[in-house]
Amino acid sequence: MFRRVLTTATAIIVILAMGTQVRAQVEGNGTLKGKAYFDLSQGLSDDVSNVMTHSFRRVYFTYDLQMSDGITGRFRTDVKQDGDGKYRLFIKHVYADWKASGRVSLRAGMMGTVLFGTIEEVWAYRGVEMTMQDYYKLRSSADLGIMARFRLNEMIAVNVMLSNGNGYSNLDDDSFGKAYEIQGVFTPIDGLLITAHYGMNGFDPDDDPTTEGDMENTTTMDLSVGYEVDGFAVGGSYTTQSNYRFTLDQDGSGIWGFGRFALPGSPLTLLGTYMNWDPDTSTDDDTMTLLMVGLDYRAGKGLSIIPNFHQTKIGTADPTSMFRITFNWKW
Repeated sequence: MFRRVLTTATAIIVILAMGTQVRAQVEGNGTLKGKAYFDLSQGLSDDVSNVMTHSFRRVYFTYDLQMSDGITGRFRTDVKQDGDGKYRLFIKHVYADWKASGRVSLRAGMMGTVLFGTIEEVWAYRGVEMTMQDYYKLRSSADLGIMARFRLNEMIAVNVMLSNGNGYSNLDDDSFGKAYEIQGVFTPIDGLLITAHYGMNGFDPDDDPTTEGDMENTTTMDLSVGYEVDGFAVGGSYTTQSNYRFTLDQDGSGIWGFGRFALPGSPLTLLGTYMNWDPDTSTDDDTMTLLMVGLDYRAGKGLSIIPNFHQTKIGTADPTSMFRITFNWKW
C-alpha cells in the first residue's frame, strides 16, 4: 500500500515538473528539478546479444528547500532498474543542512557519502560511467547518518561522516557495523582538487549477529586528484580496500583515470575514463578493467546526446564491448 501511495505521489510530481519551466519555483523557497539518463545499447561481442536494447539507467527528482537563514533541506528520489527488469523507486536523499558558522556545517539524514562524491563532481559524467569506487561498489553512493564539514582555511577542508554502513537502498541490520569516514579536501590552487580518504565499515562475516566477537571491518583508503580549467578536466584515483565488499581476507586495489575536453566554440565535449581494479591481490588473472570513450553533443539547454564506446574485461578472458547512445536531459 505504501509503495502504491509513494508511486502515485511521484507520478504527480513528474506531471507537475513537466508542466513547468526547466527549474520550477514551487511554494516557498523551494526548487523542483529532475534529471534522467536513457541508453540505446548495441552489443559488439560474440557473448553479447546483437539485439539493440534500451533502458532508463537512472531518473532523479530533487526538491531543494531554503528553510531559514543557514538551514537548507533536500528530498531526492532515485528510480533504477533491478535485476528482474522492473524499475524501483528509492529515496536517495532526505537531509537537512545547518551552516553553524562560516567554517562549520552539519548535515543529518540520508545523504551522499564522501568516498567519491567530491572527485565525481570534477569527472561530471556519472550518467555515462561511474567512478571506479562506485562501479565496483567500494562504498554506497548514499547512506543514512550524520556528517560534519570543517573549513580550516581557504585551501583545506575536512569531512567527517558516521553512517549505517549498508547503503541507502537496504535496511539497517545487525550484520553491519557502522561506517566511519574522514576525508581531507585540499585546493592549493584554482582548479586543483586533492582528496585523501580513510574509512572503516563493520560487518559480520557469517551473517549471524548472535555469534559474539566476530565483527570485522573493511578498511578503505583513497587518494584522488582532479584538475579543471576552461572546459578541460583530468584526474584519477588510487584506492585500496581490505576485506573487499565484506569478504573476509580478500584485499583489493585499483587505479582510475578520466579526462574531458570541451572543444572551444563548439557544443562538443570529448570524454574518456579507464579503471583497473584487482578484487583479490593474492590471486592472479582476476583483474577487472573498464574503458569508455565518448562524445557529448549538447543539443540545446537541458539535453545532451552522448554516443560512447564501452569495453570491460576480467583477467585473461575476451573483452566485452558495447556501443551506446546516452541521452541526458534535465528540467
